[in-house]
Amino acid sequence: MKELAILSPGKDLPYTRRELLKWMKSKLKEYNIRLRKKLSQIMLVDPKILTFIAKKSYELISGKESPIVIEIGAGIGNLTQFLGHENIDALIIAIEIDHRFTPILQEVKKTFNNIEIIIGDALSLLTSMRGIDLVTGNIPYHITSHLLLALAQSSIPLALLTLQKDVAERIISKPGTKNYGKLSILMQMLFDVEVLRVIPSSLFIPSPQVSSAIIILRRKNPYNQYVRIAEELTKCLFSYKRKLVYKAFAYCIDRKLNDKVKVEGDLWRKRVSHLTIEDIVKLADIYVELKKRN
Repeated sequence: MKELAILSPGKDLPYTRRELLKWMKSKLKEYNIRLRKKLSQIMLVDPKILTFIAKKSYELISGKESPIVIEIGAGIGNLTQFLGHENIDALIIAIEIDHRFTPILQEVKKTFNNIEIIIGDALSLLTSMRGIDLVTGNIPYHITSHLLLALAQSSIPLALLTLQKDVAERIISKPGTKNYGKLSILMQMLFDVEVLRVIPSSLFIPSPQVSSAIIILRRKNPYNQYVRIAEELTKCLFSYKRKLVYKAFAYCIDRKLNDKVKVEGDLWRKRVSHLTIEDIVKLADIYVELKKRN
């Protein structure tokens, strides 16, 4: 069997799941690497799903001149190779925090001249990097929320992510539902969110306890000072999510509301858990206006 890491870009990848798994296990054994649970190190071992992600990446950046793709959590380089193979006109920058994977990733880099490797922390890099067209990757479970917030606060226009199914459900959840909260509001305020497909846990090694989902985030608004204010207000309001908006808002501004503070409709009589994005925008406007009066 040919090793996946020595194939050239542009050729077919006729590899079965069994062959890919054999290659991955041989590399882990060769470099004496044991996957670390505390770093959420799980590897996607299905070539069909890896190809799907790589081809979808190509679709998303198609038409862009010299596109740059960031892969978060490259690990052993399984997805990295498929990205390099399907996106030969793009620069793939694979970021991995665990230096133990460096020699394997360097093998991948030698095969694909459109791949660069960074051993570092994606959380600290995302908000400072410029000119990025797409972020992708199998997001480490233990830092999913932090990475989503880093993406939100960056200028990155597109993301194609594999993450926990329950987090994907939180992101797209609607007002009044169990999973609806501050993450739902922030992500929906900044992005159009699309869930592409669910991946069963059996397609990863080691197999996690939950299913995963592939989602697309398409930016529709920048993260600016106004969004930051709305985010802060949302965090406070949802610490009182079962209360009426009128009471929760008063707690958050640390003052009683008077008759001069008016809103349209029944906004004050809603429960916080039922606030829509439009409601949050209205409350943020009131919040800013009240701050100006002080």
